[in-house]
Amino acid sequence: MENLTLNELTKKRLEETYIVVYAIKNEINIKKADIIEKNSIYTLIGVDIKGARHLLNIYADRVNNSHFWLDVFEGLKSRGVKNILFLSVDDNKNMKRTAKIAFPSITFTDSLTSIYPKFYKYISERSSKNIAGKIKELYTQKTLDDYKKIFKIFNEKYNSVIHKNLIQKYLNNVENTYKYSQNIRNLLFKHSANIQYYDKIRLTFDQTKYINSFDDIYSQLDDSKYKYFGYTSFQKKEWTLILNDLIQIYPDIEFI
Repeated sequence: MENLTLNELTKKRLEETYIVVYAIKNEINIKKADIIEKNSIYTLIGVDIKGARHLLNIYADRVNNSHFWLDVFEGLKSRGVKNILFLSVDDNKNMKRTAKIAFPSITFTDSLTSIYPKFYKYISERSSKNIAGKIKELYTQKTLDDYKKIFKIFNEKYNSVIHKNLIQKYLNNVENTYKYSQNIRNLLFKHSANIQYYDKIRLTFDQTKYINSFDDIYSQLDDSKYKYFGYTSFQKKEWTLILNDLIQIYPDIEFI
């Protein structure tokens, strides 16, 4: 990541097209004057046509404030963004509604960093990556029939009342994602890099700590040892297959 302050980053010119923007949500304690409040923050991370990850900005959610999120997306447009193909997000209705206004052709997909913590809370797994990997498998099987087999196994393993309710609430849209190719689904639901980011924020700013501003978070990310932004999670051959499938869906967008 370039050696920019967060304020400078928020003014940086962005790419014209982001294939997917991940809205990664964390719960953070923020100190405002003499009061410490828990806030939902979203980090918007865009993957460009080369497969590289970019930090777009960090925002505190404004509950029931559509104007705020509309300003966010219009702000991205003013920084040069013309296309966001997919937005990976939780069920934030304000964000979805305003993203659709700013980018009418945008498509929403499930956010694994939103789903897996719900399961991890009630499942005895050794690490968060184990359950995240199992949930990712549901989205990235080769065929719909393969998915149904894996989903049956998942259902049989996680079969308590709580698990059933979680599956019904958070995994009822998986089958619909199979209208896209396996290559595209591997992009949309590639969990490892996103969970790496989510967990870094979660573990750095646990419930006993608070931040004064987003600069505290950014200082943790602007670390030469933590090489997340500006890098890709995909091998060259894998990325070529993804672009090949995207070109067929979006013939008017220049990917190469």
